[in-house]
Amino acid sequence: MKPGLGELLRYVGELVDQGAEEHYRDIGLQYRPRYTPVLRAMSAGAETVTDITARSTLTQGAISQTVSLMLKDGILARHQLDDGRKTGLHLTRTGKDLLKRLEPHWAVTFSAIGDLEAEVGHPLLQVLTDTAQALERQGFGARLKEAANHQKGCPMMAEPKSARNWFDRDGRSYASFRPEYPASLSRFLAEAAPDTSRAVDVGCGTGQLTHQLADFFQSVMGVDPSTEQIGNALPHDRVEYVCAPAENLPLPDCSVTLITAAQSAHWFDLADFYDEVRRVAVNGAVIALVSYGVPRLAPSDLDARFRRFYWEEIACYWPPERKLVESGYADLEFPFEERPTPGMEIDRAWDLSDFLGYLSTWSAVHRVNEAGRDDILEAFVHDLHLIWGDRRRPVIWPINMRVGIT
Repeated sequence: MKPGLGELLRYVGELVDQGAEEHYRDIGLQYRPRYTPVLRAMSAGAETVTDITARSTLTQGAISQTVSLMLKDGILARHQLDDGRKTGLHLTRTGKDLLKRLEPHWAVTFSAIGDLEAEVGHPLLQVLTDTAQALERQGFGARLKEAANHQKGCPMMAEPKSARNWFDRDGRSYASFRPEYPASLSRFLAEAAPDTSRAVDVGCGTGQLTHQLADFFQSVMGVDPSTEQIGNALPHDRVEYVCAPAENLPLPDCSVTLITAAQSAHWFDLADFYDEVRRVAVNGAVIALVSYGVPRLAPSDLDARFRRFYWEEIACYWPPERKLVESGYADLEFPFEERPTPGMEIDRAWDLSDFLGYLSTWSAVHRVNEAGRDDILEAFVHDLHLIWGDRRRPVIWPINMRVGIT
């Protein structure tokens, strides 16, 4: 009898865990494998449960349970963070010794995975990563319903993956697929600000820039008028998210040293927003309008097909404000003492599903869907499948900034 997906995944997991436990015994180590995601995240700089969760594929509840066990076992201890509001985690001497012994084991583990992949002829880690991402896009329960409807002869309920399936997304897709800014951007803004006491990210969306600013500022507020965006925002211990318009910021006078608006200023009533900037800013605070332009793809035939889609096929579906983004906000009124900015880019290596997920967040694509022009999207997806292939491709966005002193 053919095993099911869940049964096979559990069996493979058991075989891997058994082998890992044998190796732990061989090196004289008593260890719970469930500690690995926490230790690896902390070795990469995580300091709180939220940080660890963001660096793993586990839920915050599962991480919290594991952290409790590690505190009990004396591997972790708590400490007060610099802002005085939250407690952080750090490795005890026992934890540091354990990490030192585990690092060679992890190196051996990835070597063994490489040998296993070569033997079976499949990139197992990539297959599992792609599978996880596909199930995040559409849960297995929904897939079971589609299959059941198909068995009952309901083809409309079980339509195959099409352009509409790719591009009909919700706010979670914005959080999943919008590209993250490089850490160098937040570092530059923090160095430009008079101090790093408090920043506000206006029109923050799901917090792509907001949570990165929190690595450099003691306190950050993310403000957005959309409850759906705020509901899907990236968590951080030093970030407070508030649903409010850019023209009425929920902040006291003279309270922030940095005001940012990333990929959002073109939606604001700028005169009212700038009045709010002057009200909440301390003397000498920095205001930064950040945007990223039209991405570049490689190879050239892939980029050419994308540019035809962007500049010709869906051009009329963009709102007029999009032109402000395309120009890097060069045409926006900016009544502040302007400062020079360094050249920066967002550089990603994406597979086709990542790229289509990103396009699903575009307002123009939503308008194409609403207009019933599935033919445009279907043709584009078909052509991209032929050119893109099953590999990761470079996707690069130029970052544009207007930075001034209030």
